[in-house]
Amino acid sequence: MDVFRIEFMNGAWTLLKAHGYKPLLTAHDQAPLIEHVLALTHGQGAVIRFVAEGGVRELRVGAFADDEPG
Repeated sequence: MDVFRIEFMNGAWTLLKAHGYKPLLTAHDQAPLIEHVLALTHGQGAVIRFVAEGGVRELRVGAFADDEPG
């Protein structure tokens, strides 16, 4: 399972690969970033982490196997 992070940087939302935090894409809203994750992972399960008021949250996107913890 791939892990990504979305952060607000330099006035735009940035999608980062969680291991190494390499910037992959920037956009003015988060929807294109989530779509990009689905394209990169070919619809397989991925986790996108982001900071919310209550702390770090995770969004699971794509298809996960029934035996994966969720």
